[in-house]
Amino acid sequence: MDWKTASSYYEARLSDALNVQRHALNLAILPQAEVPARLKEVLLQEAEPTRRQLERLKKREFRIAVVGLEKAGKSTFINAWLECDLLPAKGGRCTFTTTQIYSVENESEQRLEVQARTEEEFLNLLKELEKVGAKEDLNTIKINEITLQQVKREGNLTFPFTRLEDIREPLKKYVADEKYAHAVLEARLYTNKLAQAEGIVFYDVPGLDSGLAKHVDEAQEMLSDCDAVILVQRFTSLREKELEIIKFTELGDKNVTVADKLFVFLSRIDSLASAEALKTHIEEASLDWLRRANLPSDRIVYGSAGAYLILNGLAGEQTKLEIGEASNLQAQLKRLTGITDGETITKDGTGIPEIKDKIFNYINTERVSILKKRCEASINKIINTSEEIYITVSKNYPENPEEAKLFEENNRRVLFTEWWNQKWEIIRADLQKYYEHSVVNKPLESSSANSFTQIEKFRERYLQIVEAEMKKLREETFKKKDTIFLANSNPEFDRMKANFAWRDSLYGDISKLLSSIAHQLALELKDEALKLVDYMTSLLWESNQVKIRLIENSEEYFLAKLENSLSVLFLRFARPVAEALIRGPVNSDTRNKIIKSLGVDIEIVDNYYSGEEAAFKILKKYVKYGSDLLFNPDLRQQVLGVAGVATQIAGVATQIVVDVSKGLTSPQDSVAFEVENDINAFEEYLRYAIFGASGFESYCIQELKGLVDSFRDKEGTWTGVALNEWLQGNSILFAEIPEKLKSKESNLEVSERLRQLSIALKRSRS
Repeated sequence: MDWKTASSYYEARLSDALNVQRHALNLAILPQAEVPARLKEVLLQEAEPTRRQLERLKKREFRIAVVGLEKAGKSTFINAWLECDLLPAKGGRCTFTTTQIYSVENESEQRLEVQARTEEEFLNLLKELEKVGAKEDLNTIKINEITLQQVKREGNLTFPFTRLEDIREPLKKYVADEKYAHAVLEARLYTNKLAQAEGIVFYDVPGLDSGLAKHVDEAQEMLSDCDAVILVQRFTSLREKELEIIKFTELGDKNVTVADKLFVFLSRIDSLASAEALKTHIEEASLDWLRRANLPSDRIVYGSAGAYLILNGLAGEQTKLEIGEASNLQAQLKRLTGITDGETITKDGTGIPEIKDKIFNYINTERVSILKKRCEASINKIINTSEEIYITVSKNYPENPEEAKLFEENNRRVLFTEWWNQKWEIIRADLQKYYEHSVVNKPLESSSANSFTQIEKFRERYLQIVEAEMKKLREETFKKKDTIFLANSNPEFDRMKANFAWRDSLYGDISKLLSSIAHQLALELKDEALKLVDYMTSLLWESNQVKIRLIENSEEYFLAKLENSLSVLFLRFARPVAEALIRGPVNSDTRNKIIKSLGVDIEIVDNYYSGEEAAFKILKKYVKYGSDLLFNPDLRQQVLGVAGVATQIAGVATQIVVDVSKGLTSPQDSVAFEVENDINAFEEYLRYAIFGASGFESYCIQELKGLVDSFRDKEGTWTGVALNEWLQGNSILFAEIPEKLKSKESNLEVSERLRQLSIALKRSRS
């Protein structure tokens, strides 16, 4: 099994095991379950490392901790590993915070992320430093207060890079420069130079012997949550703080031994005086590790990371200053190791290639077996302990104590079904009553004469929308008038040309007006439909399932469907009327052709006209004669057989009698008068003919009736909803059901949790 497959496999199994652990602990914590404390303790102890391992697997991370004392050479070791003198490694403390190094595949993914401390985190650091008496650190922070404040203000930063060398300065600044580093919580370096394997993460933590509790806590947390450890060891025998590494590793990962995941790099061998001293150093360290952690000698590598950087021409000036010249180092390593070949000494004498080979071999061949060992141990402990808890509790409690109550529960369900069948008839009757009274025009005896049905409200809103939109249209049209008139006066006003130009602009605005009215009507109808749905929801005790089952997809989809249908109905009659009234002036060839082309649909408009003005009862006549048919007494008598002039039409509160031939003194006034009255006529038809002709009322009734029919047809659905609401204890439902159908409280907690544990155990075994 490769790492990727193993990660997926154990991710699933650990998830199942933690699910079992959760159910087992939920059962064990009940006092009446009487679970032995030792079993609860096992579950609690095993949960945290199991969760940490699961989180690593979910992130597909393989975490390697690089630890050691201050100045042991951890940063130099990582620099040698990366083959770039990157992390600061000068005298004195050079790492103030944790540096995490992530392996990425692509060069374009490379970046440095710096996470600044929050004000609260910074204050906690100060308290800790004061507690341990770290006067030097506190003094440094006080001196550099301005730059530290700057770091906190800047917050988290990201530095993309192509070459590691490019981020040497910002990394040094935020990790090692005391002017800035105390305000940094952690640094994350993403590079394709770390390892070829996916998900490898190095953790470079400040030294365990720094004197700061924070650094010890970080080390303990990291060692509890890592897959491998590289200890960079400077001295032959383990120091007290290095012994804590063994303790922390054992505490955090009890299912594998320290020897399973520990590698030791005996650093700075170039500082030893002789080959004999080196031999003694290696032997004593090997024996010490074998005694303390049963660590085999092949997990111990000796060398010098600094020498590796120097001999390979990778060292920076500071490293050269600290480590020495290449010729001297090479000569020293030859004396210590007995290796005479220059190329071989660079490799075998420095130890870096060897430790990398061992780690990569571990990653490629051993880590799956260690993962298996760790995970199987956790899973077995959790499952076995949980099974023991299950057996212990099941001796005193049945898994399903409700068997004795099964008949009673079945009888209650039958009674509820009988009650529901009667209730459904009442719901249907109430819905029909509401529909007839509130939706269609069929008032009840008890209703007042002033009440409005939803259909009437829809019609009323239509008239309000038309009035508002026509007002905006007039304002927009007469804003354009002067510009259009001036544009068609070259040098004299061209009456016909200006008339056509103005109407052409007006027709475009009317098209937008029709779309706007259709959209607003759709919104209105949607609101009315949702009111009906709300009423039906109230019939089923405000269940959230009603709206979901009645309106598919979403309200937006429902609105779009309504708008599309209303637009089709609206444009069938509104567009021809607009064409006839607006496209061309009275007596123009354009208008005369439109009159001839008007089909039978226009006669439908005539049939639905409900206004009082005789001039509008036959659209073709008004289109032919225009405003003269309103204000020319002789023409009205001749064509309509009525005396007098029009006194009240849409858009005009009271029209003063005008002799068109004498009252309009200029061509401009004549054109404006004609267009204005054609706009008035268009509004008249919108208000008194097109609503009825388009079938808006029938469509509205059809949509609302469709919702009612859909509700009635879903009796089976509402039966399920009613049952669910009953079982879930809907308070509105409980207020009306018989007392014997209300739930009886029973103490089934132990049995229910026992049942849940049983299900989880069965799932984990499958």
